[in-house]
Amino acid sequence: MKKIIKSCKLFALLSASVLFVSCYGDGVDREPEVETIVSDFAGNDAVTVDKRGNVYVSEYGQFENTGGNGTRVLKISRQGEVSDFITDLSGPLGNAIDFQGNFYVSNDNNTQRGDILKVSPDGTKTVLATIDGWPTGLTLDHQNNVYASNFLTPTVHKITPEGEVTVFASDPRLAGGVGIDFDRRGNLVVGNFATADILSITPDGEVSLIANIPNIVINGFGIGYITVLGNSVFATGIAVNKIFRVTLDGEVEEFAGTGNAAVVDGPVEEASFNGPNGITADKYNKALYVSEFGGTGAVRKISLR
Repeated sequence: MKKIIKSCKLFALLSASVLFVSCYGDGVDREPEVETIVSDFAGNDAVTVDKRGNVYVSEYGQFENTGGNGTRVLKISRQGEVSDFITDLSGPLGNAIDFQGNFYVSNDNNTQRGDILKVSPDGTKTVLATIDGWPTGLTLDHQNNVYASNFLTPTVHKITPEGEVTVFASDPRLAGGVGIDFDRRGNLVVGNFATADILSITPDGEVSLIANIPNIVINGFGIGYITVLGNSVFATGIAVNKIFRVTLDGEVEEFAGTGNAAVVDGPVEEASFNGPNGITADKYNKALYVSEFGGTGAVRKISLR
């Protein structure tokens, strides 16, 4: 009898765990919910979340002449309060924050070169590096080296904390890259805005294709940004108003969004997005944050547990 009771308890624990862990091992609830954190919001590009749960969004604005007309990085507190975090920028794109509170943003891009700007906690701005092409997305490793994707050149650059710049990887498939993040194996994952390819780069710089998200590129708009959580890559389909999940083994599925260009909350199958663009994962609290390029702008939260 005691063995039966122990078996029942074990089965109950295993059953409960299934409710919170998907088949991808991501801790994703079976019915994630979408909610709007802020609306009528100017931040429409890359998204970063810090260890306290504050969300930061680049205001790229709209493309004019040779770059965006936005000027800020905006901060959303855990209580939903919006403030200007960094001002006097020029079309800021990708961003990242380290554990010391230093903030990095791809700034002043003019389709010929762009600056990787470091902003210290006291607000001091330093140009860490200037990179040819159109540097876009940013991510950090554990040593605070910065990795920058590039929309115009087939490269990913690595920038040390001292500002030394090297080409980390070079491959024709990297041209068009925007979203960039590390997976838990230590590989870099890059989402190609123009082709909707999701690529993996080993620590040795070898590039391979994880998957292509089919039939989502419209007028050159494919994947906005990507973020990695567990064994999955989450990618924004900016032109089709959907969020996709791609396993590191290459399985593609529609994860959230009806495809209608609208701001509608609710279960992921019923919610709608308007030009989802930036995306980041809050790995501590199991949530995704998404910025929108369409309409009047919004930041959406997808709770995964």
